[in-house]
Amino acid sequence: MTQKHRKYRLCLLLLWAVAGFALLSNKAVGQVYTLSAGESKNLSINEPNAAAYQWYKDGAPIPGATNSHYLITTPGKYTVQAFNSESCPSPMSQEIVVMLTEEKRVDLVVTKKSESRQVRSGEPFEYLLTVTNKGPAKATNVQLKDALPDGMEFISVKTHTTGMPDYDAGARVLTWNIGTLELNEEAELRLLVKTTVRGTVTNSASVNATEEDRNIANNQSSDTKSIVGLDIPNIFTPNGDGKNDVFEIPELSSFAENELLIVNRWGNSIYEKKNYRNEWTGEGLSEGTYFYILKVKTANGNWEVYKGYVTLLRTK
Repeated sequence: MTQKHRKYRLCLLLLWAVAGFALLSNKAVGQVYTLSAGESKNLSINEPNAAAYQWYKDGAPIPGATNSHYLITTPGKYTVQAFNSESCPSPMSQEIVVMLTEEKRVDLVVTKKSESRQVRSGEPFEYLLTVTNKGPAKATNVQLKDALPDGMEFISVKTHTTGMPDYDAGARVLTWNIGTLELNEEAELRLLVKTTVRGTVTNSASVNATEEDRNIANNQSSDTKSIVGLDIPNIFTPNGDGKNDVFEIPELSSFAENELLIVNRWGNSIYEKKNYRNEWTGEGLSEGTYFYILKVKTANGNWEVYKGYVTLLRTK
């Protein structure tokens, strides 16, 4: 068999093989894709016997468009042709029509992130709220809402790059009227809060605009923050040097009510105080280890109990 006949036979084999290719292309018969300005559409085809491809726009080959996929960004009529290893072409695929529309659609993306540092109950911390318009159209009347969860207290809006934030204390909702966001424009807001609960606290924010959003999956963002309890020291030195002379529990004033009980190693009570205000000096007691039970009432009316030990040292 001559080289010419061999190539002809391979081309015939390709024509049979591309039946599946043509069939797959037929799925696109009458298909019309509508894009807004700035949007794109990825078209792809896969023929196992093809070694190369050529995409066409309005009947003319597209330079460099020789892969099994092509990213369309402009309107027109698109077709594709496959070639085997002998450069034999398949039949041309059916046309895929791409048109532009005046329809205005946006893609608003909101992210909500808390500070990465460790935060204790009653300690203020920040959230960073970011809203970005991925377009393709301009977004108008953009509005973000952040409903604070139980146990979280609004302190202030520290900064915002645009628009007007407003906090409704009755509804416990922050509303940020951002206004207009152009394509790829970003707006940021820093929110200062504190929480009296321990454990994890989840806070969510959502965003919307006048225009239809083409991807509502990213219109909402949640942040889960781990809030640790009171930092109770395990040693104090009441020796009169003015340093660490009292059993001081930082941030205890954040709790409306508390009860403190100190016992010795035999379980005998040596100090009791309701609404303790960091005044125990261990007066009259010997150096040694003592045990405490501290109860604090949270903002939601629940009592939290802390148990531990504290070592009293007087040596200077």
